[in-house]
Amino acid sequence: MISQTTHKSVIFSEPFQLPEFETPLPAGTYDVETEEEVLEGNVHAALRRIATTLRIRNGAAIERHPVNPEHLDAAWERDQRAARAGRGPPANRASVPLWVRNTPSDGSR
Repeated sequence: MISQTTHKSVIFSEPFQLPEFETPLPAGTYDVETEEEVLEGNVHAALRRIATTLRIRNGAAIERHPVNPEHLDAAWERDQRAARAGRGPPANRASVPLWVRNTPSDGSR
């Protein structure tokens, strides 16, 4: 059996809940690994998903947790809708304007 693993990063701008976890996971960037096996056919090859794993940093260690990809996709879609509705910072933009962060706190210029 030949298999392949693909990696992607998913950014959540708000805490999110997955049925596989008892408590919500914090906002942040998560790595997702998808393992698929190659099914050889007479004309075409096809891929069948074997496992989807969410990598979570726990201190210095990285834990791998199996997740249902449909649950992960649904959580990410909810997060994106909330960001578009203005209920959180967009995933690809800083939440504080640059000029505010660069203003000296003592009022001097």
